[in-house]
Amino acid sequence: MSNNPFEIPQRKIVPEPAAPRSTWSKGLPYTSGIRRQDLPTSVRKYADKLATQIKDIYSKYGAKNFEELKENKKLSAQDARKVADLLKAFQNAVEKKEVEPGLREAVEILGRENVHGIEDVEAMLGKDFIDISKVPPIPYTSEDLAKSKEIKEKTGVEEMLVLFVADKDGKPLTGERMNGLIQAEYTKLGLGKFLADTDRNKNESFFTQLGLNYEWKLISKQTIPDSENKYHSHEPEDTFDHRDTQEFVIEEYAEKLDIPRDQFHRSEPFQMLYATALHLIATENLNGKGKGERILANNFHWSDVRSSDRNFVCIGLADSPGADVLGCSRNDRGFFIGVCLSRESSSSKS
Repeated sequence: MSNNPFEIPQRKIVPEPAAPRSTWSKGLPYTSGIRRQDLPTSVRKYADKLATQIKDIYSKYGAKNFEELKENKKLSAQDARKVADLLKAFQNAVEKKEVEPGLREAVEILGRENVHGIEDVEAMLGKDFIDISKVPPIPYTSEDLAKSKEIKEKTGVEEMLVLFVADKDGKPLTGERMNGLIQAEYTKLGLGKFLADTDRNKNESFFTQLGLNYEWKLISKQTIPDSENKYHSHEPEDTFDHRDTQEFVIEEYAEKLDIPRDQFHRSEPFQMLYATALHLIATENLNGKGKGERILANNFHWSDVRSSDRNFVCIGLADSPGADVLGCSRNDRGFFIGVCLSRESSSSKS
């Protein structure tokens, strides 16, 4: 039985031509003929990492396998235990299709539907789009992930863990590139349009130049409480009160949760749209046709990114007619314009 929660039933792995016994290299456990290329990508990445660590210890002692390593009189007890644990973890990863511990823990705490890693990204952008060796470790601690439960209990806001990516050559994923790639998958699944209007922003730098790179982020699925019908932010010349702004609401939100304010950031426009699309496609694949969850389907998220007319970019109404992307004046406010936040790991601010 597979222990990998990221297998997507609708997308079967196509085996490559028959391969010999070894899946990685000699000196690693024989895993019942399971081939490296047949494994789900997140499992393969984890097994590759373990294999590299094992081979590094072999190389340290000039050994080709565990048997040779055990015969080395210079082998330290610490390295002996370490390589034994790594070999066991490697075999479990391959045979039981286990992913790395951090990813397993995220699924246990947040739920599979709120953790979007390599397999979900491949389902949206294609298997050849990313370089899995560029995917970084998850930066969030157990305490960071557990905080998501507290956030939901205190505020009703759910967080999802999202892998953001560039392409396999490291070129950032812009909104312009994103639209073509994601629209193809939307069309395939019958989800409507990704963007309602692609001409409106074709000359905007936030659409053509601002791009995503390889990183993990915790992103709120809903706008935070009391952030709608507020001004974006406050400047000294403004006649309205700072307490009537989204910035004040974010400060209050952080204080209520006992999380430093600088761990929270407004999500960038196409960072948020990428996350909404990834979540929709993943939940559609997980739950079945017509059962995908749409985020920001009836309201807007107000970002800190400015359009060419110096307004702040809003994104939302991400339903089947396509998401709207437009600039909103800081001095305006709307009943349906709130704010979604990304949260950094506590270690990044230590």
